[in-house]
Amino acid sequence: MEEQIQKVNKTLNKCYIIFWVLPILIVVCGELNIIPNGGAFVANAAFVYGYQFMGILLAVCLVPISLKLFQWSMEKKVDKLSFPVALRKYGKTCIIRLAMLALVSVFNLIAYYLIASTTCLFCATIALAMSLFCIPSDRRLREELHLIPTNDNEKKK
Repeated sequence: MEEQIQKVNKTLNKCYIIFWVLPILIVVCGELNIIPNGGAFVANAAFVYGYQFMGILLAVCLVPISLKLFQWSMEKKVDKLSFPVALRKYGKTCIIRLAMLALVSVFNLIAYYLIASTTCLFCATIALAMSLFCIPSDRRLREELHLIPTNDNEKKK
């Protein structure tokens, strides 16, 4: 059991590191002009509008869904499964949540450099800030899988 927990925890930590490396690489590429910088497509109003609209739509939809869907998934599905299956589903759900936030941040950071839109930068910052609610740790994994009691569990008893 401990080996499985450590394996899932290690995988989640790697995914979280990759999640933060992607935006850092995009910012470095943008600042080094590898990504067209300074609003290369600002003259095309339809392109700018489309990119801003998609960036805002992704942020408005995926950020709340990634956070709430995880909680709903834990309550409705994972809590009712046996431990090995619950642990596997927990890992997949965490990775999906990070992938949704990564999609928002990567898309909006690229849009920021392509169309020089501070709105897209703001949406990317929101996704990156929300990822701070997803920091993987051994204690968090154990609490969310109800392997150690939390204050909420103690109040229910």
